[in-house]
This record gives sequence, C-alpha cells and structure tokens, in this order.
Amino acid sequence: MPGNTSAITETGGGTARAGGSVVVYLPVGVRSRLRERAAATGRSHTQLVFDALNATHTRLADVLGGAAEAAGETDGIFLVQRSGRRRHREDQVQVSIRPHPANLAVIDDLAARHTTGNRSALIAAALDEFLPAALKGVSP
Repeated sequence: MPGNTSAITETGGGTARAGGSVVVYLPVGVRSRLRERAAATGRSHTQLVFDALNATHTRLADVLGGAAEAAGETDGIFLVQRSGRRRHREDQVQVSIRPHPANLAVIDDLAARHTTGNRSALIAAALDEFLPAALKGVSP
C-alpha cells in the first residue's frame, strides 16, 4: 500500500509490528480543529481519528449523507457509478496518522462500506462530526 511503511518496535520484552505512516486528506478547517484539539488534549492525530471513528461508526451512513452507494443499484442497464473526480468545498491538506495494521484494516473496512474505499472521506466526516462545535469557528 503506498505510503504505508511498517516498522518493528520494542515493547516490553518482545517486538510488535507497529503501523506505518498513512496519509489522509482533510479539509483545511477540519485539520485546524484537529490540531487545536490535539494541542488542548495532548492526544495524537491518530488517537483523535480513532476517537472520532469510535464515536461515529454507528452513524456513519447518516454523517456521510448517503455518500455510500447501494450495492447493486442500477441506473437503467448500468450499475450506479460515481464520477472518479470528487468536488470539495474547501482545500484539502495532507495529514499523517500511524495506525497499527489491524486498526488500519478496521478503517479500510469502514471506508469500503461507507465511502467506496475512500479513507480520507471517511476520516474527514468522522472528525468533522466528532470535533467540538466550538472549534468549527476555526475554519472559514
């Protein structure tokens, strides 16, 4: 997987496979709120992404506003297919997270179910919903 480099780290008395860096794209305003929350709480971006997904995973279909396509839905004789080009209301910026491979698999499963495999869209929506409303004023 591009951008995913795994590292081996020492943990106590043995070694454990640690997650590599994974890049996701977030709207500038969401990234600003993420940075502010990280500074206020001392939690990493990765931890805050997990917090957001834990808090929203049962409501992702609603949070994403029906972004996921119905499996097998047709439009005439063709399966419904979204354009490969995504339109964003706000500029997107890269943010790195470092999930354990097992946690990345969970994120990828959620992305496959809710955003046709788009990790960035999944994480951006969860963070936007999760981060305190007071921080929403940070973005234009």
